[in-house]
Amino acid sequence: MERRATSQLRGARIDCRADLGVESLKRGWGEFVGPEATRLDNVIAIGSGILGLAYARASATRVGAGRIAREALGALALDLFGGAYVNNTRACVRWYERAGQGRREHLVFAACHLHPLIVGVTDQRVGARNNGVAWGLVHYGYMLLATAVIRASPSRRRDLGAMLTVGGLVLDGVLDRSAAAPWFAWTYYPKLLLGHAAGSLWPDEHLGVDRWVASIGTTVYSESMKRTHDRPSADGTSR
Repeated sequence: MERRATSQLRGARIDCRADLGVESLKRGWGEFVGPEATRLDNVIAIGSGILGLAYARASATRVGAGRIAREALGALALDLFGGAYVNNTRACVRWYERAGQGRREHLVFAACHLHPLIVGVTDQRVGARNNGVAWGLVHYGYMLLATAVIRASPSRRRDLGAMLTVGGLVLDGVLDRSAAAPWFAWTYYPKLLLGHAAGSLWPDEHLGVDRWVASIGTTVYSESMKRTHDRPSADGTSR
C-alpha cells in the first residue's frame, strides 16, 4: 500500500513537471512569435522553416559545401524561411511593436542577424566568390542602415519597408547572389525590413498602435491592445 502511494506520488510529480515544461515551451514560443499567433500561423512558420532547412542543405550540397557549412546554412534557412513568414503576421508585428519595443530594441534585433557573413564565407570556401566577408558586410551594413531609416520615420514605415526590401533584393543582384544560398536575400530582407523593422503592411488600427514617438523610439499602445490580451480565451483564462 505504501509502495503504491509512493509510486503514485512520483507519477504525479513527473506529470506536474511535464505540464510545467509544456507551459514553459508555449510561453517561450509565444514570446518569440507573438502570444496572439494562431495555430495556422505556427504551422506555416514551422513548416516553412523545415522546408527551408531541407532546401538550403540541398543547395549547399550542389556547390560542394562541407558538412559544417551545410548544417550552418540549414540553421540559417530554418530561421529565415520561418521568420520571413512569421515576422509579417499581425500577431508578431503587434508583439514587437508593444510598449518598450522602440528604435534601440529593433536595431539590436537586426544587429544579431549576421547571416550574410556566414553565407559569404561559405561562397568563398566553395570557390564561388573571391571576398565573401566583403560581400557579407555590404549586405549586413545595408540591412542595419535600412532598419535605422525605417525606425526613424514611423509615419512612412510601410512605404520605406517595402522600398528598402526591394532595394535589398536589387543589391543582391548587383553583388551577384550567393551560389551556396541562392535563397538568402529573398528571406533575409522580407523578414528584417518589411516585417520586423516596418511592421509589415498592417495599418496602425489593426495593430492597436496609437503612435510611434520617433524622438525616443517608443511605441504607445491603445486600450484595444490591452483589451485583446485581457480578453478571456475559450478555456476561461486570460490571454
